Amino acid sequence: MKTANTTIYDKEDSFDKNNFEFLFEMEQRHFWHVGRREIIYDLLQQAYNNRLSEISMIEIGCGNGSVLQYLKNKGVNIEGGDLFFEALQFCQRRVNVPLYQLNVLNMPFADERYDVVGLFDVIEHIVDDDRVLKEIHRICKPGGRIILTVPANKRLWSYFDVISYHKRRYSKKELYQKIVSAGFVVEKISFFVFFLFPVLFAYRILKNRIFESSNDEELSSNAEFSTIPIINEIFLGLLRFEKLLIKSLSLPFGTSLVAIARKV
Repeated sequence: MKTANTTIYDKEDSFDKNNFEFLFEMEQRHFWHVGRREIIYDLLQQAYNNRLSEISMIEIGCGNGSVLQYLKNKGVNIEGGDLFFEALQFCQRRVNVPLYQLNVLNMPFADERYDVVGLFDVIEHIVDDDRVLKEIHRICKPGGRIILTVPANKRLWSYFDVISYHKRRYSKKELYQKIVSAGFVVEKISFFVFFLFPVLFAYRILKNRIFESSNDEELSSNAEFSTIPIINEIFLGLLRFEKLLIKSLSLPFGTSLVAIARKV
């Protein structure tokens, strides 16, 4: 593990590092985390025609290493970076890859170093997301790609975003424009968590009213982070069906967005 350029963003760009231990276990089973990493892998496979072992990739904001471990096990030559040393310690328990403690706004890498840079639910935590995307563009090789996921639909803003330290949720148009402005050509952009959108929308509206009159809620006590066996399997099945649909079309709405784009 290498420590470099560890200046913290702003105090506004924060995350409760006490959550890493809870998330370390939850991410292995929870339908959203399992489904999201499978969608990410499928899009990479499509982009590289099953030649993933030939590319160099880094995941920025790798957290506990759930996606990192999954892609490594699929044969991707991948590295990881995160602001939090605690996250990287959990990563080391999962997977043996090069890890860096870094600031995504000013990374210690040479220009044009990586074929692919992944940011999975990262830029919504950072005030200057445009600067992040430009920094990613700098370390991407010509013809290289960025692949990212973000929370979507501003009408879904809720207690969930507050306890997750989000700065924003994205519209499809906004994310598209930010990626293009950073110097990429968008190859695919789609919503996901399409079928469960009405359920989550209704739950968050109801929960907002409760949350506003209560103290801050811990992630570990929140129903959305629970893995209730039968329900979790049903929800994962729906997300896996979406994964098949996303291969050939873009879903019209959902709670999250996924995009893959090429550096011109």
